[in-house]
Amino acid sequence: MRFHVVHKLVSYLLAIAAVATLVSTGTVPIPTLGLLLVFGVVSWFVEPGNRLGRLLDRAELVFNLGALAFFAVSLYEVVRSFPEPDLTPVLNLVLFLLVYKLLHRRSNRDYLQVYVLSFLVVLAGAWLAQTVLFVIGFCSYVVIATWTLILFHLRHEIEDNYLVKHLPDSAEKVTAARVLNSRRVVGRSFFLVTGLVGVAVLVGAALVFAMVPRVGLGFLSGATRRRMSIVGFSDEVTLGQHGVISRDNETVVLRAQVPHIADVKDAEDRWRTISTLYWRGTVYDRYEQGQWVRSRRSVNATALTRVPTATGGWAYMLDPSELQARRRNSGTVLKESQKQIIQVVGLSFPVAFALDQPVAFEMIPPLMGSFVTTDFSGKFSGEVALKPIRMFPSGRTDTLSEFNGGQYIAYSRSPAPRAGVGKEAVALPPALLASYLDVPAAISPRMRDLARTIVANSATPMAKVQAVTEWLRKTHSYTVDLKRDTTIADPLEDFLFKQNAGHCEYFASAAAILLRLAGVPTRYINGFLGGEWNDIGKHITVRDNRAHSWVEAYLGTFGWVRVDATPVSSQAAPMGRIAQLFDAIELFWAQWVILYDASRQLDIAKRIGKGLGMGGAKRGSTGWKPDKRLIWVVAGLAGLIMIARYVKQRGWRRGRGAGARLRGGPAIFRLYRRVLDRLAARGWSRQPAETPAEFAARLARVKVPGADVLTRLSSLYAAARYGERDIPEATVTELTDAIDQIAEGRTNADGDPPAAAA
Repeated sequence: MRFHVVHKLVSYLLAIAAVATLVSTGTVPIPTLGLLLVFGVVSWFVEPGNRLGRLLDRAELVFNLGALAFFAVSLYEVVRSFPEPDLTPVLNLVLFLLVYKLLHRRSNRDYLQVYVLSFLVVLAGAWLAQTVLFVIGFCSYVVIATWTLILFHLRHEIEDNYLVKHLPDSAEKVTAARVLNSRRVVGRSFFLVTGLVGVAVLVGAALVFAMVPRVGLGFLSGATRRRMSIVGFSDEVTLGQHGVISRDNETVVLRAQVPHIADVKDAEDRWRTISTLYWRGTVYDRYEQGQWVRSRRSVNATALTRVPTATGGWAYMLDPSELQARRRNSGTVLKESQKQIIQVVGLSFPVAFALDQPVAFEMIPPLMGSFVTTDFSGKFSGEVALKPIRMFPSGRTDTLSEFNGGQYIAYSRSPAPRAGVGKEAVALPPALLASYLDVPAAISPRMRDLARTIVANSATPMAKVQAVTEWLRKTHSYTVDLKRDTTIADPLEDFLFKQNAGHCEYFASAAAILLRLAGVPTRYINGFLGGEWNDIGKHITVRDNRAHSWVEAYLGTFGWVRVDATPVSSQAAPMGRIAQLFDAIELFWAQWVILYDASRQLDIAKRIGKGLGMGGAKRGSTGWKPDKRLIWVVAGLAGLIMIARYVKQRGWRRGRGAGARLRGGPAIFRLYRRVLDRLAARGWSRQPAETPAEFAARLARVKVPGADVLTRLSSLYAAARYGERDIPEATVTELTDAIDQIAEGRTNADGDPPAAAA
C-alpha cells in the first residue's frame, strides 16, 4: 500500500477509535452518530485538487462561519447551564471540529489538529466511561496512535527535511510525491514492531496507574456522567408504564455479591434460588386514579438507628424495636442476616436496594483520598435512600444534587413469615394504620363488593392474603400487551372487570387495594425479581428487564410479609459464557479502575510483599528471611542484565542494526547492506538517526578510502528505496567491484582511529 494511503488510513482509524471510546459511554445520540458516519465517509474521498476538494475550497468561508456559529451556540449552552455546567455542547463542538478537519485535510498541520481533537474525544470518553467497552476502544487508540505519530513524523521528514536537504543536486532527484506514493516505505514489519511498542506503552501506563498514589473520586464529583432513569423508581408510579418499558431493556442496574448464594454448589439449585430473589426498592402507600404516590406522612417515616459492626464500621438499623422483640443485639442480628455487597450502576434515582426484608444498611468506608462518599437516609414506609456526600477538609459535608451509582452493604432477614417480628394491627398507631388502609373515595361499589366476596370465608389476615392471591391468579392472566377501555376512569377497575389481563403493576395494585378493602394494611413495592448468575465473577447481575412490582401486607405478629399475586411468567435465560466474561470484566473495571484508590494500592503492595516473603519477621525470629521466589526473581533479573551487557560489548546490536531492515529486496539493497556491515566491522558505524546521505557525507569529510563510491551508492539506494527507481544490474555489478577499496585503511587522513572520527 502506498505511503500516503497508509498514513491517511491510520489517521482515520485513530479518529474512529477515539469516537468509539465516546460512543461506549452512551452519551452520543444516534442522529449525531449517523451524521459523524456520513460526513466521515465523505471526507475520505476529499483530496486536494480533486472535484470534492475544489468544491470545499470554494465553500471554505461558509464552513468557517458555520464553525464560528457552532462554537458560539455551544458556549452559550454551557454558560446557560451554570451553576451545574452541562458539557454536552462542548462534546458536540469537538466532534464537529473533528469532522471539519477531516474534510479539510491539506497538510501535516491539518493531520496534527485531527490528532489533537481525537485526543480530546478520548479524554471525554475517559471522563464519562462506566463500562469495559471504553477499555477496548482505548487500547485500540493507543496502538493506532503509535502507528499514526510515527508515520506523521516520517511524512514530515520526507516533505520538509530529508528530500530538500540531502538530494538537491542529485542527478536522480527523488520528488516528495514519488516517496509518498512509494509502496516500500512501510510494510507489515513496521506495523508489527510499532504495534508491539503500543502494547508496551499500554503495559507501562497500567503500571503507572497502579503505582502512582491515588486521590480517589474527589476530583470526579460533579461531572456530567451517563445516567439512567428507570420508569417506576421515582416519586410516583403510573399504571401501564413500568413493566412495558423495561421488558426488553437489558441495561445492568445492579450487581450483587451474595455469600449464601455463592455457597450453593449445584447450578440448578442456585438458579432456582436466584429466580426467587426480590430486590426491594421504592415503596408507595397512597393510590389515586391509576397512580401510586407517597403520602409523606411523618407517622410512616423510616427511622434509621446507627449501630457498630464487627469490622469496626457503622450500620443503620431499620427497626430497632425488633432487637428487643427478638432479644438480640445488633451484632447477632447482622450475623444471622443475609449479607449483600451491592453495586448500583448508573441509576439516577438514589434508592438503596436490598433483598427483602432489609434490616440494616452498612456504609463502605470512604476511599482513601476521596472527597465523595455514600450515606443513607430514611424515606417513608420502610424505604431507604442513598445520599451522595461531598466531604471537605474542614469536616463540613454537603449533599450532592446528582446520584450516579455507588456501593454499600445490605443485610436482610429471611422473607418467610415468622411470628414475633411485629405487633397486632390494632396496636399500631391509628394514623399509621390509616395510612396503609386508605383507599380512594372514588373506588366503585362493585370493587368493594368484589373484595367482600373474595374474603367472605377468610377469618385471619393470612387467609385473606391467600384468598386474594388465588383469585387473581385464577381469573386474570399475565400480559404486556395492555388493553384499555377509556370509558372506565380507573385503570385498576378496568383491569379487574373488563380486561382480565395485565402485568405486575396491575396485579400488585389489585392485591393492595382488595386487601385494604378487606381490612389488611398493605403497601406497594417496586424493585427487581431474580437476576443472572455470573460464575466467573461470582456475583448476581440484575438488569432493567427484571423490574417487578409486588405488595407487602402487615399480618400482625408476623410483621410485614411479601405478597406477590402476579402469575409466574417466563424467566430470562442464563447468561452465556461470553456474556459472563464481559459482565465480570465490567465489575472488575468498576472495582479496580473507577474505585481504585490508595487503600487498594497498599493492600496490593502488602500481598506482593507477603508473596515474596517480605511480610515481616515472625515472633522469635532473628531477622528477615527472603522467600525462595524472591531469590529466583532477583537471580533472573541479574542474569538478564549480564546477558544484555555481553551483547552490547560484542557489538551484536551494532552489527545487525544498520542493515537488518534491508534483508532481501532488490540487489542494490543487498549491496548497500553488505557495505554497511563491512564498514561497521572496521569501526565506521552508521548512527541510528543518520540518513544514508548524512553517513556518506561524514565519511567523505574525514576522507575514508572509498567514500566517493559510498556517496554514489547511497544516492542510488535512496532513489531505489524512496523513489521506486529500478537500478540496472550493470550499475550494481560495477559498484560491487568497487566496494573492495572502501575503508581498507585503518586510520583516517589525520592519523586518528576510525572510532574517533565516527
